[in-house]
Amino acid sequence: MPEPTSNINEQFTTSAIPVGLPWRLLVMSLTLFVFSIFIYFGLNLGYKSYLANLDKSLDSKIAGLGEQVNTADQANFINFYSQLVNLKKVIERHLFTGNVFGFLEKNTLGEVYYIDAQYSDDGFSLTLKGLTASSNVLVSQLAIFDKATGVDRVILNQMNADRQGTAFGITLFFNQDFFKKPTL
Repeated sequence: MPEPTSNINEQFTTSAIPVGLPWRLLVMSLTLFVFSIFIYFGLNLGYKSYLANLDKSLDSKIAGLGEQVNTADQANFINFYSQLVNLKKVIERHLFTGNVFGFLEKNTLGEVYYIDAQYSDDGFSLTLKGLTASSNVLVSQLAIFDKATGVDRVILNQMNADRQGTAFGITLFFNQDFFKKPTL
């Protein structure tokens, strides 16, 4: 068992540790500082003047190319380019309503006959009126329209069944993307 010490100061005092400047850290920091100053002035004086000379030579080449093409050709080119840009914008906004015909051709049963069709551009909807052989055929046709790609929803507006067949009215609501590009 260690002997108890009588002086409490002796228990908690430590020997003095010499504190000095870490000279290796100072040399490395000084070296990095000098190197970064060297890089800064090298880029500022050398590379900046190189880029300025390159800029001047490119400007003179562009001016030389501008002089080779006469002003009438430049005006014609600008006019043609603006027409192309405007045409591109018009085509991007154009709705290909002709996609509806291909859609109906692919997704209509053989026993379904359309009498009337009205397209509304506001809600991208197509209202169809037609005749079928029976109400079972109409239900099958509604299922086909409901599963078809490009159709958002299908609404049966009216249905009249008699001995000759079933008359109906359907409204198809298409996705807006359905009209973006023509389908072939």
